[in-house]
Amino acid sequence: MRGYAETSWGQLHYESVGSGERTIVLIHETGLNYSAFKRLVPELSGHLRVVAFDIPGCGESDPPPAITTIEEYSAHLREGIDALGIGRLSVLGAHTGAQLAVQLAAVDIPDRIDAVFCLGLPFYRPEVLAKRRVAIVPEFTDDGAHLLTGFHRPPKEYEPEVRSRMVAATSMLPDRVFWPYHAVYKYAPGEALPKIKAPVVFLTADNDILHPGDVDGVELVRNGRLISIETETLPLYWTQPERVATEVRSTLGIK
Repeated sequence: MRGYAETSWGQLHYESVGSGERTIVLIHETGLNYSAFKRLVPELSGHLRVVAFDIPGCGESDPPPAITTIEEYSAHLREGIDALGIGRLSVLGAHTGAQLAVQLAAVDIPDRIDAVFCLGLPFYRPEVLAKRRVAIVPEFTDDGAHLLTGFHRPPKEYEPEVRSRMVAATSMLPDRVFWPYHAVYKYAPGEALPKIKAPVVFLTADNDILHPGDVDGVELVRNGRLISIETETLPLYWTQPERVATEVRSTLGIK
């Protein structure tokens, strides 16, 4: 089932699949939308209710009024979670979504989170963050060359369909597709991670550009695990959905 939750920024688009007493919320990375999890959802929905949101301003969700912060994005995701009547939940986030998962568990709804799953946490060391710049939408060209430029922007390890989905998102939302990056580069996960009460599982791959953030992040949580998954192509939720789902179920005690 797809629908819209009302928030103070407008409508938050979501997909809800499966049923049961346990719920897991999935939060995608910048440049994609809820459908990024189309391979992972079937692996989880036989055991859990799975809710995948479009981050505000991505996919079919209304945008924030201006460039903002991870704290504000997270607060509005909480509004969406509350609007759907979700009580206790687990949360899984990839890249930008991992920061949002951390903020939800550390600040917004810490007493309602059963577990946190991070797939590539943007937790940059100072020397790396100093070099990060918000991506620029390629200028549209008459011959469509900008589409190829966009296709080569994601990490080379990303599978072609995921790269193509990012190109589509950039073309559809050129005015705001990269807004979340402004928030990502200002957020300090190191301040939030120690506040999380729930188990935190970092599902990582050595060839993920954000692998170092997972390695650093696990050292700051009370109850954390770092699980390395070998893969030639990324992202993990796309190329290794069975393995990701297995780790989620194991952490939650679901057979």
